[in-house]
Amino acid sequence: MLNKFLNTKTLVVLLVIVLGIYFLTGMFENDDRTFKSDLVSVDTAEITKIVISPKIGGGDEIIFTKTGSDWDLKSAGKSYKSDKSTIKNILVKLSILRPERVAATDKSKWKDYEVTDSTSTKVTLYSGDKVESEIYVGKFSYTQPPKTQGMPQQRGQGKMSTYVRLAGEDEVYVVDGFLKMDIQPKVDAYRDKTLVATKTEDLTKLSFSYPNNDNFTLNLVGNKWMIDGMEADSTKTVKYLHKLRRVSSSNFMDDAKALSQTPTHSVKIEGNNMIPVEIKAYPIMDTVNLFIMTSSINPDAKFSGGKNKLFDKVFPSKEDFFPKEK
Repeated sequence: MLNKFLNTKTLVVLLVIVLGIYFLTGMFENDDRTFKSDLVSVDTAEITKIVISPKIGGGDEIIFTKTGSDWDLKSAGKSYKSDKSTIKNILVKLSILRPERVAATDKSKWKDYEVTDSTSTKVTLYSGDKVESEIYVGKFSYTQPPKTQGMPQQRGQGKMSTYVRLAGEDEVYVVDGFLKMDIQPKVDAYRDKTLVATKTEDLTKLSFSYPNNDNFTLNLVGNKWMIDGMEADSTKTVKYLHKLRRVSSSNFMDDAKALSQTPTHSVKIEGNNMIPVEIKAYPIMDTVNLFIMTSSINPDAKFSGGKNKLFDKVFPSKEDFFPKEK
């Protein structure tokens, strides 16, 4: 009987100890996890304005304003056609920001992590006139991956992190990834860079106008591409048409002046299920850029014809569509 009592008493004591450890562990865990699970808790569908304020000297303020399903883009008093995919990407990246740890808890460390008002890029999200979130994007860091054991030449993936701070809070958080890649300080990063976007199978006619009346038309007749009654080389033609699936450039030339208001080169691209697109090239006195190029689907943008050989991609010669003579 005595042994049975002692065993029961021992079990009760052990149970109390286990419960005590459980509750103490929970208390310490709660104390350690004082940071937020989500940094930007907003419904992205409700966001109607985004303002990006680069650090001092980093550029002009960039403002996106939602109009229906489009986003108007303005900076330094000028309006631009925006690239909706880059804006969507910003909202997605901010909505999934998860802090990995707290890097600092007081203002004295802000400068070290570049999250002060003057060293960070600030992103403000609005719903109507209401500020939904303000986040300061600061320093980027990269951690080298550890060497694989037994294989000193091989390494795993490195770790990219960004330091951020929320407005009204002292804490500096570490988040995964290179956030500055998505939140650029220059307006050109958010502009529509497209000159033409097509589907090869929809194209039916391309009309080229060149200097010295060297004009020609590439027509789809049946299932063959023809130029002046002659069949074009199918491989060369398809190769060129594939380039037209998407022609884009980030080399803007807003302030450039052409030598003439009349283009020396143009191509009109027509087809099924598409609005005709016309691309024009205007020569300039510049041995690097060579031409100002414009597109009817992005009329307010001027692109460099020389950089990345944009002119050569769009304007082939007639001979380029035929086999080379031996």
